[in-house]
Amino acid sequence: MSGTHNTYSGGSPNILAQLGPVTGGVYLGGSEPRTVRIIPGTTSAFQNRQAELSDLDALLDGAERGRSRLWCLTGPPGTGKTALAITWINQHRDHFSHAQIAIACGGDLGEGHGRGIVEVCDRYFSLRGIDTDRPGFDTDEGKVEMFRAMIEEQDRPTVLLLDDVRTAAQVRPFLSNTPNLVVITTSRLPVKGVADSLPRIFGLRPLPDGDVSALFRDVLGDQGPERLDAEPEAFDRLVALCGGSPLLAGTAAALLHDRTDLGVGDLVARMEAQGRLTHLVDSVEDGPDPAAVFEVSYAELSSNARALYRALGLHPVRHVDRWLAGSLLRDAPDEAGNPGDHRDPWEQALDELCKRSLLKWDPGSGRYLMDDLTYEHARLAAQRHGTDSERHRFRARIREYHLYAAVAADTVRTARWRVGPLYGAEASFPLPTFTGPGEGETEFRAWLEHRRNPGNPDVHRDEDSPPTPDQWFEGAMETLLELARGGAPGDAWQLAEATNGYFTANGRNDLRALMLEAGFDDAVACGNADATARMRAQLAEAALGAGDLDKALEHARASLAAAETPGADTRGRGAALEWIGLHARRSGDAVEAERLLRESRPFLDHTRERPLALSDMHLGDVAAMRGDTAAALQWYRTSMERFRAHARLERPDRANEGKVLLAQARLVQAPAQSRTLLEEAREAFLAADRAHQLGKVLEGLGELLEGRERVRAWTDAAEAFQLVGRVAEAERVLARIG
Repeated sequence: MSGTHNTYSGGSPNILAQLGPVTGGVYLGGSEPRTVRIIPGTTSAFQNRQAELSDLDALLDGAERGRSRLWCLTGPPGTGKTALAITWINQHRDHFSHAQIAIACGGDLGEGHGRGIVEVCDRYFSLRGIDTDRPGFDTDEGKVEMFRAMIEEQDRPTVLLLDDVRTAAQVRPFLSNTPNLVVITTSRLPVKGVADSLPRIFGLRPLPDGDVSALFRDVLGDQGPERLDAEPEAFDRLVALCGGSPLLAGTAAALLHDRTDLGVGDLVARMEAQGRLTHLVDSVEDGPDPAAVFEVSYAELSSNARALYRALGLHPVRHVDRWLAGSLLRDAPDEAGNPGDHRDPWEQALDELCKRSLLKWDPGSGRYLMDDLTYEHARLAAQRHGTDSERHRFRARIREYHLYAAVAADTVRTARWRVGPLYGAEASFPLPTFTGPGEGETEFRAWLEHRRNPGNPDVHRDEDSPPTPDQWFEGAMETLLELARGGAPGDAWQLAEATNGYFTANGRNDLRALMLEAGFDDAVACGNADATARMRAQLAEAALGAGDLDKALEHARASLAAAETPGADTRGRGAALEWIGLHARRSGDAVEAERLLRESRPFLDHTRERPLALSDMHLGDVAAMRGDTAAALQWYRTSMERFRAHARLERPDRANEGKVLLAQARLVQAPAQSRTLLEEAREAFLAADRAHQLGKVLEGLGELLEGRERVRAWTDAAEAFQLVGRVAEAERVLARIG
């Protein structure tokens, strides 16, 4: 709205919108000037928040009766905290007849009380025409004392807005028993260190969609019905995109007002494609910068914190773990700061972003989160303030960190033969120290609670606590998929290899399919025979698990063809032959299955016990299929001996130990022996965090039990099946209960 002056007088029962920077002074009449000043360049759009204004009225009534005179407005950027406070102060200018003062307090602490304190005093003295060269005004402390003394004089009611407060040091100098002074602060989170003043915390919520819609119609005026009603679905989407933010809604409404050729649907498409904040910033020509409120916070960060902020804006999603920060700032210089702070620069930068409320710790996910608008600004900051070389470096480090961390998590989770150059390689940056999967979980209910409620206060993690591999994979999976789809050559198949063990244990077949498809295409494009054979083998495994036998055989044969390429690792040939043999077993051809499994044995890794233990287990399954119980039990005993040797030499493979125990339990005749084996298998699958196999064990135990114990076992089995999406199996077990 170029050339439009933002002026307002009188009252409005509907909507008051301020769509430009408020600068200079606002003079409210009387013999001496009064002023309200907000942060230069701040853009606001005030929608008629009658409920919130009434809440502030109630706080004022309480203050008049001797209750708290410190009010803290909190909420994310763009929710209109400053606009609400300024509007309320203007509505009560007669009550605060002496002075209404607003000052921008965002900034680092200085030598004294922090930015904003002296500025408040100097502004006040200047408008009152007071000579500050006289005694008593020569120190910051003196100015603060003189300000308070003048306010405390009779009949000088004053309201002071401290906008974007960061520390208690910026507030405490103005706190006293002065009955004439009300102090209002705005901040993202409640200010720490002022609890003894009994502040009233007022969390500002996003605007309801109805109010956002009304704001658009008010700004567009006569244009509204024709343009907004012509594209109702697009307008609904535009309102949703604003997310209750007056900042976004006001800027978007102003853009539509100025650009009569811009359709609502076109604006929505551009905001979705480019990012809401980025598109609005790029589209505003003469008006205020919609990102100004974020730029203030960004400018006040240290150099390392600004770099980390820009780097996080390049991350595929807005949640990250702490070790990523160490990778991104691995070579950051030490900055002058607290002499007693001996942490690495990346730890200091991460802590600074959290203290500024640009990041917050989520104990449920065990990760740090950016609110959505802050994340969009971080992306914008990476483009505005970063360089091409920096962006390239940070993107490469994001990719490198997740590759190394995924490999590290997989190494802890599984003990299988692996393909990939990063297995055994050492990272040059910190990685999580992963705890083993299922450690300490020996009771079904405790395990189930952890699986269902990772954010439960009893199981959530502190910032420094190491995650299990599955916890890390669950938090990082969205990022891993993005990197697999758009990373460098070799990324996708290495990520598919690293995540295979997680998917095998947890199902999530839709995500697994996406990862394997990207991994296979990448392996073929790279011309890597070992990687191609591995991806095909994993596709065969996934298809076999889904019951698609034709697709499983196709992938297994293609895996064998790739593994027979000259120079390829012979273990890939052994794995492919095993999968073709397992397909034959699932197809009911025991003779062919045994032939292929025996053919695969020379190509297995004979330097380790685990591959041979798996082969023994598979041959036991084939013998059981033929009805040769004695041979099957002998194969299972040999398999278990090898797994136990593997546990002594390397580490336990509890998942496959459980499979052998379950298979034995199905063959032995004595119910007591079968129950013992099933109970051992239950403990193994709990430790390995294998929900599907655990469900099978619990179903088998139910068959050996009676009454309430049977019902409980089958109920538990159904819950375990449901966790991994085995709905049909869960329904089958529940039907057995009756």
